[in-house]
Amino acid sequence: MLGILGALAAVLIAGLIAFVLVRARRIRARHRAAFGAPLPALDPGRERLVESPQALYHGTRFADGTAVLAPRWREPCVGDLWCTDEGIFLQREAGGGRLAWPLSWIEDAALLRAHADLAGKELPIVRIRFRRGGEALVSDFSLRGGMANLEKLRREVHLRQGTHNALAVLGGLLAKEPVPGSGPPP
Repeated sequence: MLGILGALAAVLIAGLIAFVLVRARRIRARHRAAFGAPLPALDPGRERLVESPQALYHGTRFADGTAVLAPRWREPCVGDLWCTDEGIFLQREAGGGRLAWPLSWIEDAALLRAHADLAGKELPIVRIRFRRGGEALVSDFSLRGGMANLEKLRREVHLRQGTHNALAVLGGLLAKEPVPGSGPPP
């Protein structure tokens, strides 16, 4: 009887080890896909459309809620945030490096209120949903100046986000010659 229980325990342990190894491989593959993808050439020195010194970065996670393992992406921090016509940039304080979100990778920017661990209270935040290396990720920020500055950042992102650059389309429409008689009657 003890031999059967021992064999059963060994099979269960082997199954558990196999499950953990398969899960670890999936996590590693997911991180390699997301963070192994090269950034497009971005110039952080371009004209700043939005600038927020001492912004709160609440971290990045996979869109399904899975934690990101890379500490510089996962860990909340205070840093200088700015947005150009190419991307959002965050210079982490204390030499923590620079993070970048190309606007062409961003799928959505939404305003909401959520608990901020750094502040220890609920704050208005902008949540950026983006794809990197085929993986869907989410990053959250709070800016000084509250909802007005968050709305300004959200608006700039929405004008230039993804491959459907609305600003380029609107610019093309505004550059066209008006057709006589196509407007409202005088």
